[in-house]
Amino acid sequence: MFRNFITALQFLTVITVRKDHETTENDLARSMVYFPFIGFLIGLILVQADKALLWLFPDTIGNIFLLLASVMLTRALHVDGLADSVDGIMGGHDHESRLAIMRDSRIGTAGVLAIIFIFLIKYACLNNLFTEYKTAALLTAPAFSRWAQMLMMYKSDYGRDEGMGKAFVGHVRSGGLVAASVVSLGISAFVIINEPRTIVLAIGIPVAVVCFTLLWRWFVTRKVGGVTGDSIGAVSEMTEALTLLLFVFLLSER
Repeated sequence: MFRNFITALQFLTVITVRKDHETTENDLARSMVYFPFIGFLIGLILVQADKALLWLFPDTIGNIFLLLASVMLTRALHVDGLADSVDGIMGGHDHESRLAIMRDSRIGTAGVLAIIFIFLIKYACLNNLFTEYKTAALLTAPAFSRWAQMLMMYKSDYGRDEGMGKAFVGHVRSGGLVAASVVSLGISAFVIINEPRTIVLAIGIPVAVVCFTLLWRWFVTRKVGGVTGDSIGAVSEMTEALTLLLFVFLLSER
């Protein structure tokens, strides 16, 4: 159990617990049940970083460094997947050409615009969240984005013959998905703070994440013939932005 937790932690973040920790494809597959929990730990780090930044800067400046911290903490792993996915889908004309573009290490115009768009949404949302609501958003968004990864991989076909994603796609077991879902929904319950709007938020976010993830999985499968590591990274970034956006939308006074 602890070995699988370390595998997930070291794969998803820059945190190193054991330098000599060797992993196989089976280890990576078994570690997926911990993905949402690792997302929650990332959120805890971001909450503490946010508190420290508030001592130094106004919100609008501190939030820039907060986003930078989130990227550095995850080695920009999912940001890269977002750019590659958008480049491939926008630039190719069939499965093979799209997969070839996604494998290319160079980033295209569409990929750059996708990154800018997602980070503008995140930044604008953080600028409109304060006190306990911002804390709840920072804890919830990374956890739900990793839960979305599991939803993408559950009973999916891998879009390539080889690649990093092959260790994950289609290897999520029903029991693991249920356990991860319990963790994610438990984190969602965290946002219930004695008022009706936050109850709607706690229910609305998981529903929105599931719907968006399944829609993205259908779209990616249609475009490239299956789920890839890049498309998993992309859904992580997009659902993180979606979660923050829902916080702002459902908590706003109208």
